[in-house]
Order: sequence, then structure tokens, then C-alpha cells
Amino acid sequence: MGFKNKLLQLHISTCVFSTLCLIAIIQFFAAYGKYNYPHLSQHMLLEELHKEVSPLLTLKKNKPVCNYEQILQATESIENWQVPKKYDDFSANGISNGSYSPEDCNPMFSVAILVTYRNRQSQLNVFLPYMHTFLRKQNIHYKIFLIEQQDNKKWNKGMLYNIGARHAIAERFPCLILHDVDLLPLGAANLYACAKQPRHMSASIDKFRYVLPYDTISGGVLAITSEQYKLVNGFSNQYEGWGGEDDDFSSRLAAHGLQIMRFPPRAARYTMLPHRPEARNPARAALLTHAVARARSDGMHALARASVRVAPQRLFTQVAVRL
Repeated sequence: MGFKNKLLQLHISTCVFSTLCLIAIIQFFAAYGKYNYPHLSQHMLLEELHKEVSPLLTLKKNKPVCNYEQILQATESIENWQVPKKYDDFSANGISNGSYSPEDCNPMFSVAILVTYRNRQSQLNVFLPYMHTFLRKQNIHYKIFLIEQQDNKKWNKGMLYNIGARHAIAERFPCLILHDVDLLPLGAANLYACAKQPRHMSASIDKFRYVLPYDTISGGVLAITSEQYKLVNGFSNQYEGWGGEDDDFSSRLAAHGLQIMRFPPRAARYTMLPHRPEARNPARAALLTHAVARARSDGMHALARASVRVAPQRLFTQVAVRL
């Protein structure tokens, strides 16, 4: 009798173990698709990028065109724990008003990096020196715009992006990179440039175990041409508080036949700086229901009155906004 009980217990243990293994295998393959989301093949990266510089940028006749093959093929990447917490020896050489252009060659890309911001000084203290150090290695012409909401009204990220985009487009930047202040790129191959289709750059974030949360996500860091941004009428101005505006924007892209594309996972790795969670927008689900229908009348072409002041700084151009 004792032998039969032991045999039964062994059988049950084997079944439990087999079931757990099966669950683990299913979860692995379910996640595998997100680790290996559809992306451009390595040899197509440069061909698919949108090559255009601002007509206001003076190109040097005696300089060659910058080469980007080596950057796109780079395998170097740092781990999130290697990101410096402070920069005591940071040099701002070559930077003016948040703008930089390479001296030894003529760039093929001009990009405006739009950073929406309020009350996150500790993150900004890391973001600015890190990004300038990262970007100056890429031989691109870029400018960082810090669009800062300076009132106590509810946070409105979409409206801030629309205001920032207007200023960047007025300065003739052909490419806009919409960038959260708490995200930092880790891979050297992550060239900051627009593609022929909207490019979701932050597809692999450490907070999400480098897994793409869902296929239509566009939040975090997104590169989009100025013409595409105008075509979809920018962001909705209706989202107050945290969440919803990025999914609304994805709906606008899809409605205009624009397909989100991505670089290979290794080149799309980001680390997220720690921060306190923001208050969620309770109306976001209702707003998303009518996102496409509202897009034509709600966006960058229909901005409400806001007090805007532009103040150039060494490491960025501040666009101070009071809604």
C-alpha cells in the first residue's frame, strides 16, 4: 500500500512538473514574438531612412557627405546600470541653443528632438548631457527643444508636442523626434533619424524587460517627418493627465495609411529613468473611442490660446508654455 502511495505521489509530481514546463514553454513562445517584433532588416536601414536637411543649414562645399554605415552596423551597447548618474566632466563643445552640426562632414539628416517636460529636474540633469554625448557621435544635425508646461493645470502632453512641432517646423526641420525625458538610448546603432514611415524608436525598454508591450504602441520615442505630422494634424489636445494621447496618435497614423516601423531590437534598447507615476486620465477610454472622427478638428491646426515664450539656453531651446 505504501509503495502504491509513493507511486501515485510520483505520478502527480511528474504531472505537475510537466504542466509547469508546458506553461513556461507557452509563455516563452508568446513573448518571443514581442522580443522579435517585425522590423527592418539590417541591410535595409540606410535605404529606408528619410534623408533631408534643413534648408537653413549651411553645408560646406569642401567637406564630404557624412557616412552612416558604420553607425548603423555598430554592435556596441551599454547596460542600463552603466548610465552615469551625474556628469561632472561634461563638455558642451559645439553646442549652441541645444543645436549641433558635425564639423568634418555634411550631414544627411536634420532632426528636431521635442522633449515635453514639467518638474523633472533630476531626470533632465541626466538626459541633457547623456543625449548630447550620444548624439554628437552620430554626425547628424540636431536641435533639442524642451517644451515645458509652466502652469499648475493638468498635464497636456499632446498640446505641448503640437506647440513644439510648430516651432521646429518654423525652423524648417524636416524630421521631428518626440522624446520622453525619462528614456535614454543604449545602443550605438540607434541612429536618430526619421524613416519613410513613422519610426517607433523605443521598442525595447528595460522596464518592460525589453519586450514590446503591443504592436501599435508609438509612445516613448517616435520619429516622424514634419509632413507626416502635419498630415495627421499632430496630437489631440483633449488628453489631460497621463495616458491615451499616444494611442490616439497611433490611430491617426493608421487612418492615413502610415505604418509604424522599427529597427532591430538590439538597436532599439532604452533605459527608463526612475520617476513617480503620474495621475491617469480617467477620460482616456472615452476619448479613444472617437479618436479618428475627431482628428480633423482637434490637433495642431486648432490649438487653443496659450502663452508661449522661447528662451534659448546652451543645451536646449526652451519653449515655455502656460496653457
